[in-house]
Amino acid sequence: MGLFSITPAQRFLDGASSEDVYAETQVLVSGFLHSMQVQTVYFKYGMQPLMRELAKKGGMGAAVAQRFGAGGKLLSSIGGDPESTDGGARIEAEAPDSAVAMCAARMARLPVIPGVSQGISFGIDQRPDGPSTNWGLVIHRGPLPILAIELSDATGFKPPSTWLETIIKSKCVDVVQSRLGEGDHLFLMLKRRKLFPYSKGDTSASAVAAGQRLRKYCREAWQEQCRRNDSFHELSSWQWRRRRFVRKFDRMLAEHAGSENLETILKEMGTRIESWLPACES
Repeated sequence: MGLFSITPAQRFLDGASSEDVYAETQVLVSGFLHSMQVQTVYFKYGMQPLMRELAKKGGMGAAVAQRFGAGGKLLSSIGGDPESTDGGARIEAEAPDSAVAMCAARMARLPVIPGVSQGISFGIDQRPDGPSTNWGLVIHRGPLPILAIELSDATGFKPPSTWLETIIKSKCVDVVQSRLGEGDHLFLMLKRRKLFPYSKGDTSASAVAAGQRLRKYCREAWQEQCRRNDSFHELSSWQWRRRRFVRKFDRMLAEHAGSENLETILKEMGTRIESWLPACES
């Protein structure tokens, strides 16, 4: 009660392999920590009680999927001994550079659990003792995989005055505060939110490859429209304006990629044009 989640930073993945996750995590976390002028990152070492329980029972993937359902989300601490009575829980401080390396390595090692978003938690210049200090770095899978930095209580987000300008210039994020970004990224964010929320959708290599082709066409269509490569767009808070933006982009995309080609790509991603076009109408 009383909590308002916030996602200040999102970055689309160029692939879903562990190498892709490692590289993109480094870019996102490094740029975000720099923009926040972070001095210390706090990690809780050990397994959270739910993770420890599932690990002991075995069949962790099936258990998590049953516990959270499609689109569920699971955050873990770092390291720890699952046989320890307290999970080996301890909190240690790290400098930003070493924290980036730790986040990248931990995210790359996460096992793929169909239908479940996964990630790690940490604290920024404060111990992660509650929803306003416990940050999450999460990977949402599906045909359009994306990394997100999240906070479950918006009151804990207190960026420096230069934060917005710094993070945009860093190019470490594709979508800022779920409203700012280049048009193709905002368009895809809105579509995936409706069609593939969290980690819903096909996670196969062929589906992700089709998603990458779609991203390429969206990028080209946006660049043709704007005649430049760095044109940021701000989504309106008015829903009818957002719907107009999406409809216009859909027409632009179909003209650029070709309707038949677009329909083929969408089928490979696990959806159809009949679902894609009205996805953001409500």
